[in-house]
This record gives sequence, C-alpha cells and structure tokens, in this order.
Amino acid sequence: MSNLRLRNYSEYTSRVSGLIGIPFSSMNTDEKSFLKGYFDTAIQDMWSSLPWVDTCPYGEARFAGNLLTYPNDMSQTTYWTSAAVTPTAASIANPADGRVTASKLLETSATSEHYVSQGSIAFVPSVSYQAFTYARPIGGRYLKLHVNDGAASYYAFFNLSAGTVGTTSGLSATPVMSQCANGFWLCGIEFTSNASASTGYFRPTISSDGSTTSYAGDTTKGIYSWGNLLLQTTYVSPTSRYIPWRQTGEREIEAVFQVWKDSPVGARYPRKQGYELTADGIQIVGLAGSNTGVIYNNVPVYQTATQLPVFLHYRKTCPSFSGDDYSATATYAVDDQVLFTNSSSVVNFYKCLVATSAGQSPTTTAASWELIEIPEVFFDYAVYSSYANWLRMDGQMDKAISADALAQRKLDDETDKQERQQGWVQETVYSTHITSRT
Repeated sequence: MSNLRLRNYSEYTSRVSGLIGIPFSSMNTDEKSFLKGYFDTAIQDMWSSLPWVDTCPYGEARFAGNLLTYPNDMSQTTYWTSAAVTPTAASIANPADGRVTASKLLETSATSEHYVSQGSIAFVPSVSYQAFTYARPIGGRYLKLHVNDGAASYYAFFNLSAGTVGTTSGLSATPVMSQCANGFWLCGIEFTSNASASTGYFRPTISSDGSTTSYAGDTTKGIYSWGNLLLQTTYVSPTSRYIPWRQTGEREIEAVFQVWKDSPVGARYPRKQGYELTADGIQIVGLAGSNTGVIYNNVPVYQTATQLPVFLHYRKTCPSFSGDDYSATATYAVDDQVLFTNSSSVVNFYKCLVATSAGQSPTTTAASWELIEIPEVFFDYAVYSSYANWLRMDGQMDKAISADALAQRKLDDETDKQERQQGWVQETVYSTHITSRT
C-alpha cells in the first residue's frame, strides 16, 4: 500500500454509529454484521471506479519466469533458510523502482558460513540456467552467489565495493556485474546443469574477503539483497515468461494498465514492453534480438530469458473486508480472515499468512498475519454509503436518499482530487502504424 494515511475499522464503526445514534458496543450481533457487510460493499464499489493512487502501483518492478519465491523478502522463513544471518525485510530502497523492499542480511557472531538459502528447487538435467541478485555491501562485505543443482555447485565471488569478479567455479559464461542505483550491483552467473541434476538450492552467501566464507561474524556487517532470480534458459516453454495474477510474495493483480521496459519514474520516455493478458497472468512478449527469443519457422514468438525486471502499472485486487471476530481458542489456516481487537481497543481485519495454533494472534505472532489496510481515500464514502444502507434497512427511505447523495459527493470530491487537482489519471494513448498521440 502507499505511504498515504490509512484508517482502521474502529474509526469506521465510531463514525457510522455516531450517525445512526446507537453506540457500536450496544449493537447486537446482527447489526454489527450488517455494518461489516455495508463497509465491504462500499469499498468494493469504489475500488474499481478509478486507478486510485493507493491501489494502483505505478512502475512496480516484477520478474517474469522466476523459479524462486519471495525474491525480495528474505525474512520469509517458510521459503528462505538463514544460517548465521539475521534477515530484515523492507530495509532500504531497491535499485529498480525505488520502493523500500530490499532485505538487509546482517551476520551473527557465530563462526561459520553466513548465508540465506532457498531449497527444494527442481533442476532439469543438462540445460542452461541464469542466477542473479542485486546486492549492496554493509561494512565492506563481499558476495558469493552460489547455486547447487543437487549434483554440482556453481558460484562466483563479487567485490561489492570495487565492482570486480573474483573466483568462479562451474560456470558456462563470464559472470555479470553491473552498477545500479542506490549502491547496488547486479550480480549474475550462468551455468549448464549436471546430467544428474535433481533438487538443489539458490544461496547468496556473505564473504569477508572474497574467498573466505566461514569466519567469526560481525553483527554490524553483511549485505543488502533484492531481486533474487533463477531462470531456466534452454528447453523452456514459449509461454514460461509470465507474471502470475496471484504471485506468492507479491500483491495480487486485478487489472493491468501498462508494462514498461524502463521505470516510468526514472525515465522521461520509458519504452513499452510487449505483453499479452492470459488466464495465467501477464505474458511478456518481445522480438528476437531484444533478449533470447523462442523461434518457430523463423518467426519470433515470445521473449524468454531476461534478467531485468519489467515495470507494471496495475490495480491490486480489492481485499475482502470480512471475517469473524478473532478467537484465542481457534486455529486458523492460510487465507482465513479475522476481525481482531488489540490491547488499545483498535479493531482491524487481518489475513492469515501462516497456519496458526490457538493463541497465535496478530499481536503475539505478527509474522503469521497481514493487516488488511483501509486507504484514507475510501473512508468517507464507506461511512456515508453504509449509513444510507442502514437507513434503507430501517425503512427511512427519504433519509437514505439524502445519505446516498452525500456519499456520492464524497466520492466526487476524491475523484476531483485524483483527476483534476493531482493529475494522477494517465492519458490514454492511441497508436497507429506510424504514430501515436494522446
């Protein structure tokens, strides 16, 4: 979600109950349920009416065809294993779109190897792969980018201060190292998997000097890491390079407005990226020569391997503001939603990210839950739209019409801010075979 102000459900119930004239605490279960439904309906109605700043990331970096999960958040213990490293998510701006999504990996004081690793990766024997990460040093540390395919290892050391490549092993091409924004380096290796390849791992490892990986750690030193990427580059499906609508570790996509090769925030005239919308997601399409292409009968079909992200302008899928009150005696499965009241009596909706046992609440086990955020832009409309629905339920039709008009005015006010005052809504571009214009 954006950095704009967010509201909580407690504020909504306080405002609506004030208009109704009944304290929320005095309402019965059915009445509270009605308000919950009115709120959800109002948010759903307003969400898709415009490409709101809060709900439509502009130029968000995504990778197509990545074999890794949670490539930017290495604190996700379900997918990443840490060894003598303390990972912290969202620690610094990433080098691609500038959002604060890069992970910080600090060493512990243990005398051992210091790394994070994602395993259970199924490798295909005797095919080409590329592995990349964007890395920045903390305290002069080096990076060892290490991949194991279950039968053999492939790696290279990178000096993240000088921008040079050190010792390598098992690679089929010279490693990639190019300087990026915010002190990051794009570090990449290419290799051909072993004929006996099976299940292996992807492992960014910290090095103290460009050759040593096992040493007494310093808790002030380590690296920043973002955009961890593993791609199969030969014997791949022509439709393998796509961005799923629902991608683990990323916001779910509802509607796509544009895809660029360059960040529209950083480039004056960003180049558009060819794409097609499919049932699986956003299929990246390109011409032969732009990157490696899949060719059938001398005709370029789909762009395949690319180590660079594409940049999306899209709308997130509207969350569902629903769920029963949290129970400390219940267990919850992934994607279950609850209405939880914290120790300060603030009520919010939460979605379960990791299956919980009894008593694991959004307060006691925060990593297992995700706050479902309520953007400020929707708040007043939701209040007055809900009030109108309550009046209709109570048979007060004339008052309901007045409340609907007030809700529409609140929607119009926010639309005016977005379209005219802030100029956020992008112009439509019409293209012909020789030109384009707004």
